[in-house]
Amino acid sequence: MSDPTLTGSTPQPPTGEPADPRLWPVATVMSTGVFATTFVQLQTLGYQPFNHILAAMHLDSDQAATFFSLSMLPWTFKVIAGLLVDSVPLFGSRRRNYLMLSALVAITAWLLMGQSPETWKHVGLAGDGYFYTLLGLSILLNTAIVFGSTASGGLLVEAGQRFGVSGRLSSLRVFAQNLGACFGGLLGGLLAAKMLLWVGLIAVAPLTCLFFAAWFLLKEPPLAARVEHGRTFVQQSWHVIGSIGSQIKNVLRWQMVLPALLLFFLQGVPTFRSTSFYQYQTETLHYSDASMGWLNFIGYGAALLSSGVYLWWCRRVSLRTSLYFAIVLTALSAMPYLFYIAYTPYMPRAIAIESIGSFLQYLAYLPLFDLAVRATPKGSEALGYSVLLSVWNVGLMIGCKLGPSLYEHTFHKNMNQLIWLNAGVTLAGVLIVAVLPKMLVNQREGK
Repeated sequence: MSDPTLTGSTPQPPTGEPADPRLWPVATVMSTGVFATTFVQLQTLGYQPFNHILAAMHLDSDQAATFFSLSMLPWTFKVIAGLLVDSVPLFGSRRRNYLMLSALVAITAWLLMGQSPETWKHVGLAGDGYFYTLLGLSILLNTAIVFGSTASGGLLVEAGQRFGVSGRLSSLRVFAQNLGACFGGLLGGLLAAKMLLWVGLIAVAPLTCLFFAAWFLLKEPPLAARVEHGRTFVQQSWHVIGSIGSQIKNVLRWQMVLPALLLFFLQGVPTFRSTSFYQYQTETLHYSDASMGWLNFIGYGAALLSSGVYLWWCRRVSLRTSLYFAIVLTALSAMPYLFYIAYTPYMPRAIAIESIGSFLQYLAYLPLFDLAVRATPKGSEALGYSVLLSVWNVGLMIGCKLGPSLYEHTFHKNMNQLIWLNAGVTLAGVLIVAVLPKMLVNQREGK
């Protein structure tokens, strides 16, 4: 059952009416959750440190991509996390305790990954043993992050649907995501050649903030009190199974299929923003980890502006129009990278390319997140949203593996060919936008 103070079970306030004061703590916890679960990911804070470690193990970009793809496996099962978060209360909570537990497990995983190879060697895990230990801990980290991200997504959908602010909360979500990626990428680049323990200690800070934000700000009525007293363990187990069945039935709706296909398609194209691009920058163009960290910081800093643009845009045009622009912008965001050049001091061209490419890329993502909020059925907020983002993550995982494979074996390390393919295939997404249901995309926010 959904908390009536958060879901769409009550009428929305008219456009222009002040937001309900119960929105701000939910929005705060949601954005903190998004920031923390983005900042500490292997794809942000850990991206360059782990690429550095894998390169020291003499793995090429395709082999390194296999490590990252396997570590991302928990994201493909995000739907299971959504099912549990919506249907199985954790100590009487559907959101709060999941957020707190995910933060604690992620802290533990990062501190263990930060131990030196010599430390693991003392317990008999050297060579391949160290590699598989890192892989196992990275999977554990992503599992914890998935639950934190899923609970945050549930909060976003509940508040977005109830208060009619799906576009604005999606803008806040992407702002928090880009802020986490901005500082995570910078610090990861600066610390890539340092001890991994320093990276782990930095990861602890935002996760601790998430733990206490959920503890103090997120107030949920205890769901256990709603269960009738006197039920046996078997009866309560059947009650949970029935709840899970209801959640599954609730999300198996036609309105979810086309948005899922669109999200998968756009992320499943042979992406160039992966381990192949890291090796292209370091081996071909001779960028250092620190310089790439600064480039990531500048690029995500420019991407922060996209949230402000969509905050204004979403209340003036229909979502369908925004999605058409998103397809075109996704293709255009790849074009500046055709003009990358070898490392030069101050990197003026690289700074301009990262700024323009990142801004366009994340401006294109915002209508997609808005669509995901609108398409999610009420009462299954965490599950429905996680289903759509799981499809997104499956596509991303395939693209992150397919791109480096094409780069290494088909295009023979010609990055420009991969960029052109990425842009060209993306444009075919307009066909899916054209057939999206009117009820989801023909209105602007507030209508």
